[in-house]
Amino acid sequence: MRIAVFVAWMALAATGFAQQTPARMTQDRLHEIITEAAKEVRVQGNVIAFRLGEIQLFGVSDAKADRMRIFAPVKPLDEATSEELLAALHANFHTVLDARYAISNGIIFAVYLHPLSPLTREQIVSAMRQVAAARANFGGSYSSGGPAFGGVR
Repeated sequence: MRIAVFVAWMALAATGFAQQTPARMTQDRLHEIITEAAKEVRVQGNVIAFRLGEIQLFGVSDAKADRMRIFAPVKPLDEATSEELLAALHANFHTVLDARYAISNGIIFAVYLHPLSPLTREQIVSAMRQVAAARANFGGSYSSGGPAFGGVR
């Protein structure tokens, strides 16, 4: 009897009944999730612009490279103080969790970077919220909205 149960279970597992692999995230699905969670959404190719609350965010994805990023401009680098930059670096380790502060082309950004295909709906919505919070909290708590991890400054 035990052998028969084992064989039946193996047959079900082989057909995918016992455990189904989650669907891989695609660029189109990423855009659908953002569109459902945000407002004022505009898509142009692999770029999506949207608002979460009062914060303007952008998403860029590349299916071939299996990468995506959600980001929000914070301020021009030449307008930032050395104290703000040091606090942002500290926050990258302790308080912005999965989001980060970064600099590109003379602009400070709040950004979330991740491989595209393994993302879940929950991770995308969390990324949007974290980036918006990190943008809003630059110059203050430098937090992405969640609990701090590790020390405080």
